[in-house]
Amino acid sequence: MKVLYIGHYREGTGWSQAAIDYILAMDSVGIDVACRNVNLTGSQPDLPERILELEQKSSKDCSICLQHLLPHHLVGTQRFEKNIAYFVSESTSIQVTPWFVQLQQMDEVWVPNQSLQEGLATDNLMHKDRIKLVPHTFDLKKYKQQYSPISIDSVNPKFKFYYIGDINDRKNLDVIVRSFHSEFDKSEPVALILKVRKFGLSPQQVHAGITELCNKVKHRMRLYSSIEDYHQEVIIPDDMSSDGINSLHQYGDCFVSPSHGEGWSIPSFESMCYGNTPICSDNGGPTDFIDDNNKSTGVCVGGTYGICDCGDAAFPEIFTGREEWFIPSELQIKKWMRHYYENRGRIDRDAGLKRGEEFSYTKIGNLIKEYLEEQHV
Repeated sequence: MKVLYIGHYREGTGWSQAAIDYILAMDSVGIDVACRNVNLTGSQPDLPERILELEQKSSKDCSICLQHLLPHHLVGTQRFEKNIAYFVSESTSIQVTPWFVQLQQMDEVWVPNQSLQEGLATDNLMHKDRIKLVPHTFDLKKYKQQYSPISIDSVNPKFKFYYIGDINDRKNLDVIVRSFHSEFDKSEPVALILKVRKFGLSPQQVHAGITELCNKVKHRMRLYSSIEDYHQEVIIPDDMSSDGINSLHQYGDCFVSPSHGEGWSIPSFESMCYGNTPICSDNGGPTDFIDDNNKSTGVCVGGTYGICDCGDAAFPEIFTGREEWFIPSELQIKKWMRHYYENRGRIDRDAGLKRGEEFSYTKIGNLIKEYLEEQHV
C-alpha cells in the first residue's frame, strides 16, 4: 500500500500546517507516503526536511490518493483503488454549495470533527460509512520546550487574555473585544493581546484596521467618557515565526476564540497544550479536543445558530444567507473570562497537554493506518 498525499501545504497557514502534520503522522507509523503540493498563493515557507524528502518520492504504484484540497480542486479519477478527500467546513450544511457536488466524486470524505461528520451524513452527501473522522494531529514535543520570552512592559504584570489568528467575519473578533471590556473594569490588572493577520494587507494596514474595530466597539459601549479611559489592546500585526507564536502562547494566560465555526482551531488547541484554558464556541473542532469534564483544558461556550452574515468570505459560494453558523453567548464568554481570571492560581496547567496526547502523530497516524488498511480487506 502506497499513498499519494496532495495538499496546499506550502501556504504557511493553519490549513497548510494541518496537511504537513498529517503527512508526518502517516510517515511516523510506517505508511509509505509521497506528497505533492498544489500552489495557491506562491508562498515559500520553510518546510520540515522530511516533507522535502517525501516530495521527491515517486508517485508510481500509489494505490490510494488522499486529496487535502479546496473542493473545487478535487479530481475524480479511476487511477487509484481509493480516492479520498479531506474536507473542512464551518457552517451547519453544505447542501446548497457547489462543494456538495464536488465532494461526491470521491470514494470517501475524511473530516476533522464529529459535528461535521454528522452534518455531512445528515446532508446525505454519501453513505455515512464513507465519511470518516480523522482529528488533527500534532508533534507534541514542541509544547514541552521553552522559547525566547516575550516582554511588554505595560502588560507583564497583568493577566493576559489573547487571540492568535486571521481577521475575518467568521472569527468574530468584535465579540472578543466587547466581552473583555464589558467584563473587566479599567482598574483591574488584565490585558488583551490580539495577534492578527490578513492575507494581502501590510502590517500597517492590519494594525489600522484592528485599531478602528476596537475603537468602534468601545465607542458604542459608552462605558467611559473617553476611549482613552479603556484598557488599551496590544495589537501585533507582524508575521511571527513558529517559535515566536510559541513564545506568545507561553506569555499568555487565557486564549479566547468565540468563532462562528472552526474545523479544528489550531491556535486554540495549542493554547490548551500550553495550559492556557481556551474559551471557544461549542461547535466544530474545539468540542472534540476540549474535555468538558475538566475545565483546566478550557471551555466551549453555548449559544445558538443563526443565518450566516459574512461580508468577506474567501469564496462567493460559501457563507451565504442560505447557510447557518454558530453564534456564541457573550454572557457565557464573559463568565468564563472572569472564572479563569479569578481562578488563575487553581488551574492545572498540565491538563491541556495530557489531553493533547490523544492527538499525537502516533495516535492519529495509527488511526489513518487502520482506515487505509480497511481498503485492502
